[in-house]
Amino acid sequence: MHKSDSDLARYLHLCDPIEVHTLLGFLRSAFSTSSKQLADLYATPSSIPLAGSDARKQLAESVVGLLKWYGSDAIAYGTRWLIGREPSVGYHVIVRDVALVMNKNLKRKDRRQLPRVATVAEWEQIVVELLVGGTFKGKTHDEIVQMLRDAGLEEEAARAAAKKFGPGLAGLGLPILVKILGKNTVVVILEQILVALVYRFIGREAAKIFAKEFFKQLAKRVWARTLSWIGWILVAIDVLLFSAAPASRITVPTVAAISIFRVKARLDETDT
Repeated sequence: MHKSDSDLARYLHLCDPIEVHTLLGFLRSAFSTSSKQLADLYATPSSIPLAGSDARKQLAESVVGLLKWYGSDAIAYGTRWLIGREPSVGYHVIVRDVALVMNKNLKRKDRRQLPRVATVAEWEQIVVELLVGGTFKGKTHDEIVQMLRDAGLEEEAARAAAKKFGPGLAGLGLPILVKILGKNTVVVILEQILVALVYRFIGREAAKIFAKEFFKQLAKRVWARTLSWIGWILVAIDVLLFSAAPASRITVPTVAAISIFRVKARLDETDT
């Protein structure tokens, strides 16, 4: 198992159960009997084993294994398995490929210059930046102000940020966004994108459950606040995450969710 696979399994071993439950929803597919069995076995967030337990560790490894299976070319996977090699590619390859797919799906003029070599954390950050950028891309000044207000900025601060950076907000890196908007606002933006991702790829009811569990409060207020964001974000998500390959329609949103989970966790650990 590659180090990136072990690191991801370790994260899933200890993270909030709603994150694991949500990833099972993304990974469930008619292409995989095991994914359906896992999703059925752990049908609710409360059924996810406790963080740190042996059962959670086994589930975490199963989730990573499923993602690696989806992220590996079917013919290459079979060939490697036949000759006794590790059949699937590592998470470090999958997250890089997802960033490349998302960037390629943008119009040529909007594409970023991506690094040839980067760490897993850097690739995850790039995925998040593409999602945030796509969310703000093409919005009017007033729309950006509204989005920033919804994310928690006061009126004056929201208008100042929108006026100063305007559509350029879409092209800024995460550290600069945190410096401009504050860590708490950026975290809320990432949370809203997560809910929209769940809404788009798993469904409205799953998104309600996710909002209730993830925000640690009754879903009614969170859901009402999120409804406006779903409209903002769905177009950006469809542009960034669309791919003709069936497996990519699973791996891209799944890795997008993992990237937000892990980038948010890193932000939560800082004092920025």
